[in-house]
Amino acid sequence: MSALLHISSLTMRFAGLVAVSIFNLDLKKNELVGLIGPNGAGKTTVFNMLTGVYKPTEGKITLNEIRLNDLKPHNITRLGMARTFQNIRLFKDLSVLDNVRLGHHIHFKYGLLATALQTQHLYNEELSTHEHSLELLKIFDLEKYKALQAKNLPYGAQRKLEILRALATQPKVLLLDEPAAGLNHKETEELMETIQKLRQEFDLTILLIEHDMKLVMGICERILVLDHGETIAQGKPKEIQSNPVVIKAYLGETVEHDQ
Repeated sequence: MSALLHISSLTMRFAGLVAVSIFNLDLKKNELVGLIGPNGAGKTTVFNMLTGVYKPTEGKITLNEIRLNDLKPHNITRLGMARTFQNIRLFKDLSVLDNVRLGHHIHFKYGLLATALQTQHLYNEELSTHEHSLELLKIFDLEKYKALQAKNLPYGAQRKLEILRALATQPKVLLLDEPAAGLNHKETEELMETIQKLRQEFDLTILLIEHDMKLVMGICERILVLDHGETIAQGKPKEIQSNPVVIKAYLGETVEHDQ
């Protein structure tokens, strides 16, 4: 099976500093892959290059064989790449429902004339968006908060809402940047189950950055490890757990105790 997302020799330099060096990854449809490493290893820089926030210094990114390197973030989103952020980025003064509805707008086909005339097509599309947004909220049991301003949601619920907004863009590839950050043990367990459920129900390919090793080892099919922008190891969870370089540099005794 050919790769849905192909990343070849991806490199990012900032004024001579190499943040990511020769990063390679092929993601096949419906895979769930983890990207781990310490703070400053270059993980989020990889996400920023994939989504058009940064233009890579070198290398190539393709999604469904379409080159992404020179595209704007909104065009990359339309092609099927969505992400969440390490630091939650919601429209905090808008309602929970409107945050999800905004995710759909990237695919709206009506123009200014339809908006001004309030055409039937516009009405139908808005109605469909409203109904689909409510269905998405049910995934995390958030429909009861639909009228609440996003800033008034508990922290864990804000994390979930950001994932739902990303899903509203109808992605083929979903990039999750530390989705378990700030969650308690129970919430993390629920998140693990939900990520696996989302992958199947929405036929998603998922690349996951996470520091919670139990989550990473529990749901990822394979894992890449970054250190100072370089890939130092990759393989299945058990291979990463037993890799002495990874254990010494990043995981310490945490994984050994989990085994």
